[in-house]
Amino acid sequence: MVSDPARDLTTPERLGDWIVIREGRPGRWGGELRRRRIFERLAIRTHARIIEDGWYPRLLRKAARGALGNLPGPLLYPLPRRGAKPRFAASEKLRGGLLEAARRLTDPTAVAIYDDPAAQARAVGVTVDPAWAAELARRQTDTISTFRWLVAPTASFADLAGLERDRVIVGGNGTDTDRIRPGPWPEVPVVGVVSAAAPGRGIETLVDVARLARRQVPDLRVRMWLVSMSEDTEAYLAGLRRRVADEPWIEIGTAPYDGLSAALAAVTVLTILWPPHEYYDVALPVKLFDGAAAGRPQLVTPRTETAAVVRREGIGVVTSGDEPEAIAADLVTLLQDRATMEALGARARQVAETTFDWRVVGERIADEVLRREGLGAA
Repeated sequence: MVSDPARDLTTPERLGDWIVIREGRPGRWGGELRRRRIFERLAIRTHARIIEDGWYPRLLRKAARGALGNLPGPLLYPLPRRGAKPRFAASEKLRGGLLEAARRLTDPTAVAIYDDPAAQARAVGVTVDPAWAAELARRQTDTISTFRWLVAPTASFADLAGLERDRVIVGGNGTDTDRIRPGPWPEVPVVGVVSAAAPGRGIETLVDVARLARRQVPDLRVRMWLVSMSEDTEAYLAGLRRRVADEPWIEIGTAPYDGLSAALAAVTVLTILWPPHEYYDVALPVKLFDGAAAGRPQLVTPRTETAAVVRREGIGVVTSGDEPEAIAADLVTLLQDRATMEALGARARQVAETTFDWRVVGERIADEVLRREGLGAA
């Protein structure tokens, strides 16, 4: 249950002083939303001073002096106690001057470790610059050594990233059920995917699967919302468009997060067709929960963490294998059973609201951070 902010007014002295960095632009994709929302409930419950935008080291110094504004609204915020360093939570790994300022001015308490870009690049088959990978590894090591508690999406991700298990808080991932809502089911069957534009993410697999499935479901269409993040991925996306140019039933576009609700409403089944890889086995993508919020069933390949959520929550189908033929057979079976599709979609929306909305996820994270800090359930 989401905590009542009015109740939180009674606890500032007991909870002490807090600063929270809340990164991310709200109009972009789900990862940006996670950076904004992961410690939102912790910030509200501790009456934290919030850093959202700008040159973070300077703002952190201002926050530590109590010279920075706070969350809007009628809450009363305590000033820092003389001589006491405020506890500090950050929604992303820190670098350079910001990390040094955090060590000097704050008591670094909790940080979100939700990705490993170098490992992810290897998973999708993108060549990474060794110097860049070394810099990312150094930044992660420095951040991990600085903070007490490490919030990770899954326990298996924490293990793969080499995080000490007794310092890990498993936070999961979430969605915004106010911004992503179910729409009317499309009149023709549509299978879709939301993804970064890169090889190794199952995009080509979806095209192959749909070609096979159209033998039994001839009016099936494909909608793909793909985001290009670099020159290499832009070249990949251009090549993909050329390869499907003669198949008008395949549509490739993009959508800002604010437009994602309408986009997902145009789909019958959403897919995450990741190939076998140790990184994909431990990842838990935001798009899984955005799809649930849209009230659509998920079709996922048997990667460990995504498959576990789909099976446990009853929000879709885990494919019987990774080959296009097996996936196509599972997709056709689902598309030909409208009652099951709608039941899975309704269940997905219910679970998104009660378990995976960022307010609920953030509340669980706040509970655990405060418990480990000896502050109990505020």
